[in-house]
Amino acid sequence: MGRAAGARSLDRALIAYGRLFEHPCKLRIVRWLIRRLAAGRIKVRYARGAVIAIDPADYIGWAIFTAGHYEPASLGLALRIMTAEPGLFIDVGANFGLYTCAVARIAGSTVIGIEPDCANCTSLQSNIELNGLQNVIVFNGAAGPGSALAPIVRGLAGNSGTAAVAPSETASELGQTWVATVTLDSLLDRLVRPRARPVLMKMDIEGFEPQALAGLDFDGPFRPKNILVECDRQLSVAAWGSRGNFKAFFAAKGYELLDVFGGPLADDGPVPEENVWARDLA
Repeated sequence: MGRAAGARSLDRALIAYGRLFEHPCKLRIVRWLIRRLAAGRIKVRYARGAVIAIDPADYIGWAIFTAGHYEPASLGLALRIMTAEPGLFIDVGANFGLYTCAVARIAGSTVIGIEPDCANCTSLQSNIELNGLQNVIVFNGAAGPGSALAPIVRGLAGNSGTAAVAPSETASELGQTWVATVTLDSLLDRLVRPRARPVLMKMDIEGFEPQALAGLDFDGPFRPKNILVECDRQLSVAAWGSRGNFKAFFAAKGYELLDVFGGPLADDGPVPEENVWARDLA
């Protein structure tokens, strides 16, 4: 594991301006300064001393730039789980590496980052290199129920986190970016040597979670001890059908569902940071 490259003085100055001075033209001025002076990205030091290059024009990048964090409780939970038991971390939907780079700085950890979107994957690999990490494997593809081709769509412009795999029957071949899908079992069987049970698997794939989990044998060697899974109200209803179906799936697999603060998951209502912690009861 290498030492993370520090943020430049210019980065620190831009961050200070972004977090301290509020005015109507702030976003426009900040974006202009970053484009002209920082090549569109700035380096931010965050959890466990990791450094990540972010694009403040991106939704998640802007949150980190202005507030210093994104999903702090969820990331904190992931770091506590992995610090207590360093081992294998599977980041399904790694985006530009917020979780991957932070967890990979834990001594004894191994990380597999799965990201289907090419632009996000390029940023992910750049941030891994920025931190000098040697314990991360990147898969530029998608986890799915089988080996197939699927289109990639981005739900919202300016939000890298909404890049997602879509059902192939909804796409046309022209003007569409396609990605290969493989099962989690086959992917982990190929990449994890020697075999190891994931201590934590984080899943944020914009409603494609049921399809990805269909490719995992929960009675096999890669049954995760913990799963941190997105439970966005809109996407979860579309993907699972209801909160009840979501809860029933994990209960049938032998997991208890908690929020990211460790409290029981409610039957309805908002979910903190729209993430749920599934903990193996076995």
